[in-house]
Amino acid sequence: MSTLLYRNRRVFALVVVMMLATGLSALLTIGRQEDPTITNLFATVVTPYPGADPLRVEALVTEKIETELKEIPEIAEITSVSRSGISVVQVELSQFFSGQQIEQSWSEIRDALSDAAREFPHGVPQPEFDNDRTGAFTAIFALQPVSAASSNMAIVQRIGEAFHDRLRGVSGTKLVEIYGASPEEITVTIDTRRLTALGLTASAVSDAISQADTKVRAGQVRGPSIDLLIEVAGEIKALDRILSIPVKTGEQGLLVKVGDVAKVTRGLRQPATSIAIIDGNPGILVAARMEDDLQVDAWSSRISAAAQEFSGTLPAGIRLEQLFDQAQYTSDRLSGVLQNMAIGTSLVIAVLFFTLGWRAAFIVAMVIPFASIVSIAGLQAAGIPIHQMSITGLIVALGLLVDGAIVMTDDVRKRLQAGADKLAAVDGAVKRLTVPLIASTATTVFAFMPMALLPGPAGDFVGSIALAVIIMLVVSLVLALTFTPALAGWMLPAGTDGTTRRG
Repeated sequence: MSTLLYRNRRVFALVVVMMLATGLSALLTIGRQEDPTITNLFATVVTPYPGADPLRVEALVTEKIETELKEIPEIAEITSVSRSGISVVQVELSQFFSGQQIEQSWSEIRDALSDAAREFPHGVPQPEFDNDRTGAFTAIFALQPVSAASSNMAIVQRIGEAFHDRLRGVSGTKLVEIYGASPEEITVTIDTRRLTALGLTASAVSDAISQADTKVRAGQVRGPSIDLLIEVAGEIKALDRILSIPVKTGEQGLLVKVGDVAKVTRGLRQPATSIAIIDGNPGILVAARMEDDLQVDAWSSRISAAAQEFSGTLPAGIRLEQLFDQAQYTSDRLSGVLQNMAIGTSLVIAVLFFTLGWRAAFIVAMVIPFASIVSIAGLQAAGIPIHQMSITGLIVALGLLVDGAIVMTDDVRKRLQAGADKLAAVDGAVKRLTVPLIASTATTVFAFMPMALLPGPAGDFVGSIALAVIIMLVVSLVLALTFTPALAGWMLPAGTDGTTRRG
């Protein structure tokens, strides 16, 4: 087995083709992104309690939330702050959970918040749960009027919502958020003089509008086997509908409508809940994030195509512009890292050329790309995409993977110079160096193992360096015991003078 590839050139060629096919397939399909995906272990729970002082917020809201959350064993730490009118609770999960366990924990926390909300005082809304603050957006777009003087932010906001829905439909999109948008509201401004003259009150107008709102059920029909809600047709869709709502009917057929005593306008809620300033002018930001472990360049091209298509449907006076594209930054960073890897490879080959000769340098130079491309397949199998940390790990392993190839090549060369035939030189070198190479590889792998097993966000970020090193070392060990001795046996000359000597 130690000389299998050397004795069978067809088997060697088959192995080489399989390595190339596997590596190239992985290179074309493996995920590409700028940074590693960080596991989110943190969440924020915000609950408004308008008009309440901090002690009341603490007793009636914060403590009830903490009591429910303490029942969840996956939570490592709970911190809270109670201020006038608002409760903020910070949740941190244990670092020793990952994947499905974390998602299950978030689901349990949502259920616990729902249970706590049942005990809140009247008027306190459902807590706002946010556990998505660790990832960076992959693309950010800006929508704004061409001329600030003629801007209608309500229209821009509606277009932003349509663009939001368009990006959500792009394959591979995980999350789309809108910034700078405020909810639209209809304002009814009552003329108090006319209202008083007619003997009406503001509450009467409010009650009339509420009763005319078809979102409120009109009744219910119950039977032995059915339970039906009755709703009135005629949903309020225009301001004219509100203006025509009757408020009072006089004895002589006098009908007082909302439009007779009030002015109805539509606009954005003031003060604004969110503001986006783009080049000094107001606008709307639409930010999208792709799914984990996808190819950012392929996803970015789909997003850009969707944005370009949507831009063609925009009305005159509104422009769509892409402010950020992570694919460009990812390409620049990976290009820089790959350039450094090429420089390191060139330096290694240059040193080998002057120390071992051109034949040995060529053998080691052949091992480096094969080890790298097979390692890419190993990264894909381990679920690690290509990003700046995994590529850094490959560069760190570059100086380690050539050791086995150098030692094996040099041992075969010395045996040939000592007079052994090529088959015996290859067989003797492999048998002599198998245990030492396995031992040296194992010690280095164990040295990087603590970094690879580091839990939490820190492990997510730097752990891929260690995993890339470990994968590349294992691949280089296999190549040093199979691929390298076969090449050395074919390429290195037999005997000190280049002729075959048999002893």
